[in-house]
Formats: sequence, structure tokens, C-alpha cells
Amino acid sequence: RSARSVEHGEEEGVSMPCQRLPLYVDFEEIGWSGWIVSPRGYNAYHCKGSCPFPLGQNMRPTNHATVQSIIHALKLIKGIETPCCVPDKLFSINLLYFDDDENVVLKQYKDMVAGSCGCH
Repeated sequence: RSARSVEHGEEEGVSMPCQRLPLYVDFEEIGWSGWIVSPRGYNAYHCKGSCPFPLGQNMRPTNHATVQSIIHALKLIKGIETPCCVPDKLFSINLLYFDDDENVVLKQYKDMVAGSCGCH
């Protein structure tokens, strides 16, 4: 078992419930430091975990996810998986960057940070 899995509370054979976890994006590491002036990186967060039946309200399920979860649990249709743990609220960040003419521009980029996660 890796130190990372222990750090996030995962036990062998037991999946953790849908939740938001840190995901630091370093713009130099992904090759964007040539055009982004600031910040050097940010916490985008990511969603990870299971969406087991029955879906509680703490899982922030959509109605569609609730119905899909029931169909999966009852095995009514072959191949229907459990709902997925995904961002259900996204936030913007401000980036200072160079445009095509080498001007420094401040722009708000939408949907860059997972604010919360849910089963969808």
C-alpha cells in the first residue's frame, strides 16, 4: 500500500466516498510557464471516490444519479455503472499572462477550481 493511499484514508478493498481532494497544478510542470506570468500554480482540486447505493444527500446526487444508482443496484440493465464522483461546483481564477503581442493581460478563467464534488 502506498503512503499516498494511507494519507487519504483508503484501505485495501474499501473505497472512500466521493470527496474533494487537493490537486496542485504547477504551470511550469505542465509547460505553461512560458505564457503565464502569475500565479506560478494553484490548487485545482479533484474529485475522487465511490458513489455507492443508496446515495445519501451528503453525496449531492442529481436525480439522474439517484435513478441510475437504483438501476445499477437492482441489476435491471446490464452494463449500467454506478454514478461518477465529479465536480458539481466550479470556480474561477485570475491569471496574468502574455498575449500573442507580448502584452501582459489579467484575465479571469472560468471553471478552473473544483469547489465541491458530487455523484452524477
